[in-house]
Amino acid sequence: MDHKVSIVIIGRNEEQSIGKCIDAALAASARVGGAEVIYVDSNSTDGTVAVVRQHGVSIRLLDPNLRACPSAGRFAGSLAAAGEYILFLDADTLIDPDFLPQAIKHFEGDGSIGGVNGRIDDLTESGAAVPEIDERSDGIMDVKWLRGPSCLYRRTALLKAGSFNPELAMEEEAELGLRIVARGWKLNVLPIPMSCHTRAFHPNSLRSTWATFRRDIRSKRIGEITRTIAYAFQAGNGIEFCWLRLKTTIVFAIWLAMIAACSLLPSSVYPHYFAFMLFLLGVAAVFAKKRSLPQIVTFAAAKTINLIDVIAGIPLIFRSREGANTDGKRAGLIANEN
Repeated sequence: MDHKVSIVIIGRNEEQSIGKCIDAALAASARVGGAEVIYVDSNSTDGTVAVVRQHGVSIRLLDPNLRACPSAGRFAGSLAAAGEYILFLDADTLIDPDFLPQAIKHFEGDGSIGGVNGRIDDLTESGAAVPEIDERSDGIMDVKWLRGPSCLYRRTALLKAGSFNPELAMEEEAELGLRIVARGWKLNVLPIPMSCHTRAFHPNSLRSTWATFRRDIRSKRIGEITRTIAYAFQAGNGIEFCWLRLKTTIVFAIWLAMIAACSLLPSSVYPHYFAFMLFLLGVAAVFAKKRSLPQIVTFAAAKTINLIDVIAGIPLIFRSREGANTDGKRAGLIANEN
């Protein structure tokens, strides 16, 4: 049976959450006459795949010899999906049952729409609400990229742009979004509930920032943002990508560089006064935005980690690697059906 919508769920070691994710996806699909549901597994070592089998949805297993990352799973899922529209879900995300009918109506009303998000509610693992990560509006917003926990694309727009780049382990959604927009498609955020992301990063928590950094070290993701920057420049979107996703980090780096430069000036021009004034101006600017000392400390820590990430990744761009996939035929990556 042909379905208008394909739902691609990605995960690794999600035994505790995958069942709820699939149940929510199946309930949502019933609102649009059913959907093709595909689960792409990134080499789970727990009972995730067994849980998925109990739900009777299609399973794809990534080649265990290849790198397992969300972008690779989404890429493989996009090639396996046959629907006119492809909804991508992380395994810790629950889709709202009313989202698909409204989103498809929006697609059908404008053939230039390449993808949409709705409102994503973010929770920490303990169930605490995370402050709004995205800008919200009462109207439809044009954006440059779609958030990854849940995103819906027109299949034609996605594949013509080359789909997700399976080489990337960080900021792959923004890199893809810029490629789609560069080809004349529009990406929208609709003012309707889309999903609940149940394991989100808390941007104002120092503990969460540090835990994420440690996780990236364990999973060998340090430096991956620089690889994404390199691919963005290769696609002709490098400057826009850097300003879109690294704007505050760039400003933070310039601020640090100016303070360092002042400290090297001759004593006759009172360099330490300049450095101290720059420091105070920077703190004041962040305080005007964050409004509390803990948030200022968290912001500074996060930006420092981002700088470390960028610098650590410089050697990665000199490694011999195949360019970003644009023809949908990267050898060996397509997942095998279980």
